[in-house]
Amino acid sequence: MDKMAPVELDVIAVGNLNMDLIGMMDRLPMADEKALMDKMVLSLGGGGANFAVACSRLGLKVGFIGCVGKDSFGDLVIEKFLAEKIDTSQIKRVAAPTGLAIVLSTHKGEHILVSYRGANLSLKPRDINGEYMKNAKLVHVSSKPPKISKAVVLKAKKLGIDASIDIGAELLKLKNKELSSAIEGYTNCFLNARGFERIFKEKPSKKTIIRRFPGGIKNLVVTLGPKGAVASDGEDFFFCRPPKVNARDTTGAGDAFAAAFNAVWLRDRDIEKSLVYAVAEAAIKVQHVGAQEGLPKMDELEKFVKRNKIRCSS
Repeated sequence: MDKMAPVELDVIAVGNLNMDLIGMMDRLPMADEKALMDKMVLSLGGGGANFAVACSRLGLKVGFIGCVGKDSFGDLVIEKFLAEKIDTSQIKRVAAPTGLAIVLSTHKGEHILVSYRGANLSLKPRDINGEYMKNAKLVHVSSKPPKISKAVVLKAKKLGIDASIDIGAELLKLKNKELSSAIEGYTNCFLNARGFERIFKEKPSKKTIIRRFPGGIKNLVVTLGPKGAVASDGEDFFFCRPPKVNARDTTGAGDAFAAAFNAVWLRDRDIEKSLVYAVAEAAIKVQHVGAQEGLPKMDELEKFVKRNKIRCSS
């Protein structure tokens, strides 16, 4: 892993790097039941990787901080990132096997995910390179433990750049006070409805989100699955409903959502507009099988927003 990176970046992703084995089927199997897949896809995965690829497709200059194994899957991850024009200078090669995820999805959008962290567990706070981060405008953390998320936000704050975080399973294990400490200082915090209910013991709504708005962050964004998403800065509140689409695979939809939100946030600093584009991005993504299939360029995303007249309500 290089200490210095000469490239100027818009976004740096910090997260997991996996190879995803995705199987499509009519229904999920029961315990001890054999079932056949209709389709199988092997692709680059991991929340951070999905986010990075989505950002790159949207025209951002992207870098990555993470770990892969010294194996053929690790080679494939690096190869795919380079093909997506993502800087790999801060991806560390370690002795552990590259991460692997097995996803079984139905045509109705149901899925089961089983993952092996492998090399991803080798990332340490000391690997969060401030010299590398100072070349960026925003750093995004996905599916990493509190010690990593804290190291990222402290360095981002010191450098005066934005930081965003996907509040996933690693952070949802924390008690509320510990979680508040872990996300303090982040600009954009992303959470799904189930996570919101787990933390606050209430369903996400305008009333509960504003009343429960965490201190120390700028924007809280809660995804609602096929119902859309909401966003608030603690005062203003916005809800955006997606257009009707033929959803084939929801894998990576949340990562694509966060990528579009951050891309538009960096450009316009407008929470409402960022939410509209994020909802549109996810609506495009779910029409394709695979976490990174069908991810649009910015002009394609803008056309989709206009064609479907996607807008927010308060």
